[in-house]
Amino acid sequence: MRTRIATLLMPLLCFTSGAHAQPGIGVAAAGEDRSAFNTRCRREILAQSPGAAAQADAICGSKWDMITATGPMGDAVLLLAPPPGATFDPAGARGRLTTVLWSAKPGKDVVASGRLGELEVRVARTPVAGATFDWFKDGTPIPFDLPETLKVRGAKLAMVGCLDFGVGEGGRVYRVTAPGKAPFTLSISFREAAVASQSSSFTATADYGGQLPTLTALRRDGSEWSTACPQ
Repeated sequence: MRTRIATLLMPLLCFTSGAHAQPGIGVAAAGEDRSAFNTRCRREILAQSPGAAAQADAICGSKWDMITATGPMGDAVLLLAPPPGATFDPAGARGRLTTVLWSAKPGKDVVASGRLGELEVRVARTPVAGATFDWFKDGTPIPFDLPETLKVRGAKLAMVGCLDFGVGEGGRVYRVTAPGKAPFTLSISFREAAVASQSSSFTATADYGGQLPTLTALRRDGSEWSTACPQ
């Protein structure tokens, strides 16, 4: 469940504290356009499943649609990330993320909160010096692929830990390095509806505090984090 995953992620998220932004970070600035993504996507699919050549184009097309839907969130994550040697400034988030509809009064325990399309955005100083993006909907598949969205924008992601509770529910923790940015931690938890009567949830937290997690730290509460996800 969403609460269970968030609880398991909290030991990692409490590691923190980390701004100047590069405006307009996106596919054109660094990384891959659709053609380059399709080439990489096909290569990765066929490396895992050599017999999937006939389905590869459709799979990559669906992935690109998710990348497009995730674009505003991916841009926000990178726009907030401080450059090397700088400290994350939560108070400056409103000025950097002009696409967010900010609330006049932030929510409890946060510096700023608002909406980015269907996403709830919260920017905090503690226990995580960073930003959290929340999405929740009944009977709808999760429309986001944040790791791939960051990759096409020039970022490199190294998985620190993968946690699975069965089909469609789990957590992911990555170390992210992007051009002109200090390394930061990206934690994702998700639960996808199996039937229309269930709800789907997605939470992504970008932690710019500077202390990057380890697999040992993730496992401290006894949860079964792995170094890689099941194929």
